[in-house]
Amino acid sequence: MIQKNYFKQLILISTSLFCFTLFSQETHNGICGSEVPENFLEIENNNKESFNQYLNDYYNKLHSKTSTAITNVPAKIHIVTDTNGATNITESQILDEIDEANSFLANSFLEITICEETNYIANNALYDFDYDEQELLYQNNQENIMNIYFVESINQGAVAGYTHYPGSTSQYYDVIVMDNQATTNSVSSTLIHEFGHHFNVLHTHGLSNEPGSTDELVNGSNCTSAGDRHCDTPADPLINNSNVSSVNCMYTGNATDPIGQYYNPDTSNIMSYSPDSCTDFFSIEQYARMYAGYHLFRGTYYKCPSFNVDFTSEINESCDDYISVNFTDTSVGATAWEWDVDGDDIIDYTEQNPSHDYIPGIYDVTLKISNGSEILTKVFPQHINFSSNIYETSTVNLKLFIVDLNENTWEFKDSNGTILYEGGPYEQNGEHNHEFDVLQSECYTFTIYDTAGNGLDGYNWMVGSEYYELTTETDDLIYSNTNFGSEESKLISTEYLNLNATIPNTISISPNPANNFIMIKYENLKPDYYTIYDINGRLIQSSSINKYSDLKIDVRTFEKGMYFISIEINQNVVNLKFLIK
Repeated sequence: MIQKNYFKQLILISTSLFCFTLFSQETHNGICGSEVPENFLEIENNNKESFNQYLNDYYNKLHSKTSTAITNVPAKIHIVTDTNGATNITESQILDEIDEANSFLANSFLEITICEETNYIANNALYDFDYDEQELLYQNNQENIMNIYFVESINQGAVAGYTHYPGSTSQYYDVIVMDNQATTNSVSSTLIHEFGHHFNVLHTHGLSNEPGSTDELVNGSNCTSAGDRHCDTPADPLINNSNVSSVNCMYTGNATDPIGQYYNPDTSNIMSYSPDSCTDFFSIEQYARMYAGYHLFRGTYYKCPSFNVDFTSEINESCDDYISVNFTDTSVGATAWEWDVDGDDIIDYTEQNPSHDYIPGIYDVTLKISNGSEILTKVFPQHINFSSNIYETSTVNLKLFIVDLNENTWEFKDSNGTILYEGGPYEQNGEHNHEFDVLQSECYTFTIYDTAGNGLDGYNWMVGSEYYELTTETDDLIYSNTNFGSEESKLISTEYLNLNATIPNTISISPNPANNFIMIKYENLKPDYYTIYDINGRLIQSSSINKYSDLKIDVRTFEKGMYFISIEINQNVVNLKFLIK
């Protein structure tokens, strides 16, 4: 159950839109007046890559490939009463509705958490609320959280509730307004319906509420670009209580899509206008959209002022095939910490500010805090995204696509900081290609600069969008990016397994001390075999070395202490010691 005074679960997602959901005693009795802003498609397109990454993260979670921890999303309740303090809704009724909503939102790995005390607003004018009174109502907003207002009525054509989509430029961005009756009605799904909108889920009938405007085809051939943009929700001709039976929830209409096929909509979907008594379902793609919408648009800034979970991280990158990350807790009110830094649902650290070594991969980071009575959890999806810096190539290729002229320069340096190649600024837009000759066993740094401080964010409809990419001589992608601010650097190591070398060799272990893995480093001749012993001489692990990945040794299961490793190279043995911290 929701704790009355502190955190319970909320959810957010979407793209910029303003929504009314009409209500009657038992059914949605009208149209949701969703006003799609002019930049709706622009917002969708500009965030497509990041949004898709979060969608992929969600699906990975469903298969337990990343942390399945639920993120607490802070919200504040505002109850509007008349000037005498009278109202037809109770805090307990609201918390019950949010509990019900959380039973759905858990499938998006999100949970609404009530932040601080309920705010009561005694105001006759706002009690029976008009849309033109928004500014007066929203003077009560708490910054950086979801503000949920409960009013006696919304005098805007029997509106039951409305919200704003992520991406909205409105000053009232983080708001949901609910009609009391729509909240307390036993069959109403209005509150969870509005949460869906707030987290970027569209109506199943699409962007428009005009009858006959649905553009999604029954055969699903345009499902990703029409209707609600989901392929696991059937095309919806704008079903409502006039063409769906509230008794058996059967669709009774005979409408056809633009190519003449009869609709067969899902009357149980919460994001439809089907009668409330029928709606009790979200699809998997809708849940994924909620998850992506929250983390992309709101998760970066939502926090409760008195008890909040957050951290910063410092990534120390080198040309070695690992990175060290120092985490600094910036939570408010925490007295205990639990860190899962690699997304495996296993607690790795309980200290406040841990450090961790990562091998290449994409990792969620989860921080759970406690103040002795409450617990708060936040997942930072894909917080660590580290790809190998090591490539087998004799050249590095740079492709630079320019729209905004005279803004961009770049440098290519060796490990001594010597500039080997440089270029820009460019006086001609379009594609520019450069090739850098590189040596083996060297560490290079590519740095790109932008005098405007906005990276490569230019777009021209005749030319295209700006970007840069680095590739090997075999066209394997090293790195690509667009938005990087004033400058960005990428390390590139040309170390590789030299199977034929016969010259003297130097062997080392890094990192040392270690806590997650060690890497066997060499200069010329590839090691053949290794054996690890503990301080008492007991055999712990041994393996042959046939490929580069064999040089990375997982030591997460090792006890703290000193260990010895014997490394065989061309029938010679090198003995080293390392420490597990």
